[in-house]
Amino acid sequence: MNLYLEPNLASHRHGRFFISQLDALPTDDLPGRGLLLMHGKLFQGLDAFKRETWWQWACQPGCALLLLPPFEPGEVFDRLDWQITMREDMAGSNDGTIPDTLSAEVNLSLAGSDGEFDRSLGHQWTDYSVNTRYIKQHQGTGVFAATCLPLWSISLLDHAQDTVAWLESLLALAGSTAAGDSAMLETPDVELEPTDYTLMVCMQAWGTHTAEEITRALSQGSASLFSIPEADIIEGVARLRVLGLIDDAGLTDAGSGVLNESPYGQYVERLKEESPL
Repeated sequence: MNLYLEPNLASHRHGRFFISQLDALPTDDLPGRGLLLMHGKLFQGLDAFKRETWWQWACQPGCALLLLPPFEPGEVFDRLDWQITMREDMAGSNDGTIPDTLSAEVNLSLAGSDGEFDRSLGHQWTDYSVNTRYIKQHQGTGVFAATCLPLWSISLLDHAQDTVAWLESLLALAGSTAAGDSAMLETPDVELEPTDYTLMVCMQAWGTHTAEEITRALSQGSASLFSIPEADIIEGVARLRVLGLIDDAGLTDAGSGVLNESPYGQYVERLKEESPL
């Protein structure tokens, strides 16, 4: 299993178990495939663009993002109805080593109806409350998941293989990718949204690099310029970044190639004449 840790988790004491016992690797970059672990509280505190970037990555085949405790009570992610609530009593489970071992340490529940859970894997307690949920956009896509189980607990030191098996069960839901063992996500053969091409045209024509810059440029433009809702800009820029079509400097070589080969490439020069910047 390709298991990765978000940098903050990797440097936290919670990351020691995953690194020493499960051979997890810290990563500053989005891996081409595999399961990436991250503190839920950190994810909840990210800005909209960064959350969307993680979401878009987790939508890619062969990729899975799992949020771990701690969490802030309340909404996990605005795309989903998942809510973190406090438990009032001790959880109980008869569905495997991991939930059985951790039940006395869990003080949170995951409420909501979006996505799924698997009782056979211990995602649901005996009182029918849920500790783990996952969601796939559709068959063949990756997995976005959250769990209230403290998988970093020292209680699991003697259950490393059981922990690996539990994590592998989530990654198995993420499908496969043709990216092989590449460390970085390769540009897949995907069908982009029309908005994605429009965003690439803006970036190429105006030299804008971020969702905020594009939003500001459009707000300052003339009435003849098109309008894109801010939420669509954030989603589109995040998707383009995950696909390797843009980076901090703007369009990548792959992005320029995709744009120039599309019918939208011809609008770059025209849009330069109407630059609001």
